Amino acid sequence: MPPLLPGDRSPPEAGQFRLVAGGLSLFSGTLSYQQNAPKTSLVTRIWQLALGLLVVLTTAQAQDIARPSLGGDRAAFPIYSSPIPASRYNVKAGPVKMLFNASLGASYNSNVNVSEDNPIGSFVLSPRVGMGVYWPITKLNKLRLNVSVGYDYYFSDPELGGQTLLVSPDTEFMFNLFAGDVQITFFDRPSITNNPVDNPSLSDAVNYTMLNNTAGINISWDLNDVLLGAGFSNYINYALNDDFDYLNRISNQVFANASFLVLPYLRLGLEGSATGTVYTEGSNAGSNSLNNNIDYTLGGFAQGTISRYLEWTGGAGWQITDFNEGNNPLNTGNYSKPYFYFNIDNTLNRYFSHRLSTGFEGIPSSESNWLALFYVRYSFNWMLIRDWSLGGSAFYENGTESDGPDSEDFNRVGANISLNYQLSEHWVLSLFVGGISKGSTVTSYDYTQQQFGGIVTYTF
Repeated sequence: MPPLLPGDRSPPEAGQFRLVAGGLSLFSGTLSYQQNAPKTSLVTRIWQLALGLLVVLTTAQAQDIARPSLGGDRAAFPIYSSPIPASRYNVKAGPVKMLFNASLGASYNSNVNVSEDNPIGSFVLSPRVGMGVYWPITKLNKLRLNVSVGYDYYFSDPELGGQTLLVSPDTEFMFNLFAGDVQITFFDRPSITNNPVDNPSLSDAVNYTMLNNTAGINISWDLNDVLLGAGFSNYINYALNDDFDYLNRISNQVFANASFLVLPYLRLGLEGSATGTVYTEGSNAGSNSLNNNIDYTLGGFAQGTISRYLEWTGGAGWQITDFNEGNNPLNTGNYSKPYFYFNIDNTLNRYFSHRLSTGFEGIPSSESNWLALFYVRYSFNWMLIRDWSLGGSAFYENGTESDGPDSEDFNRVGANISLNYQLSEHWVLSLFVGGISKGSTVTSYDYTQQQFGGIVTYTF
């Protein structure tokens, strides 16, 4: 699969979608309707529907860095639900609603292996099929299943894509169960991806095919002005290419949060998490071996609305990661730094919406113990005229790794833009272009990548 530009590393929140075409994460948007939102024309609604369906068959951002989400993500959006609202399914069998679609993408990637010295360019053909299932078992208890699979064929060398079936990170199983004021959510999100750009500390990578699975339980207790949340998640990362076996790992996380509605437009709370990570290869990977660790976060968060069309979330606290350096004593240093995040979403009018995110956090590195990452990301969606839409995104990242034989400091910047046209009720065409550049203190880790192409989508 062609590499993707970095974006939000967590799955889409309730009612949101992420448009991906030919391996480029083009933009994000919101599909949920609000009672007091601006009135939307029929053309706009049809176009939003087309974009929402596109997520089921295209491949979105992978979480192939085993960094469990900070507690703030859980606190602000405690329930991961389907990116497709129940009203958008196009097949019904009794109470069960289903959605089916397919797409074909064609693109060119100038540097599939993100290499400075030996870049490999290739044309890529990307067929996708998707299915969504929504089953309201009772009025409150609901089951959702989204599955999106595909294949990327690289004309210069078919082995660049791993020659394996790809499973979109938006693939998920989710079941909501209510017991009084308590909501219990069981979830499982498997994926198979081939996206070296998604790993900030990775360069010169061929056939970076990873199997990931995140499963767990999330409990939310609504006491009117007070919200209490807690949960557990298990994360598995497994390399389908033996060259990356040293990244195989299992992480288990427990998290909790509590918040209080202090004003009608402001909620304040506390959050915390504890995560244990074990690299299953141990010291067998030699100089590439990575160290087991335990990570803790504790801090406060806030979320609010400035107006009915402007929402924000933010949080700050302290993060500590303790490493057992028995696997690789060459990688040294524990982590103890503050973290923060801030997201703001604005629907300017019925034609234009955008999102700005920034933050700083510690995540596991592929080359040493940890990577301290600062990021800024922006995305927009603009309805131009009837049936035409423009979307895009841009990002900046600054990373500093802990001491190790292969550690680096780097800057990455990237951007893309897409032009989208609804050909008919069932067909959507998207054309896109984008690029990304990395500058590193290790010269051989520098790279530049450009992509362009198109994708056509059919919704049954």
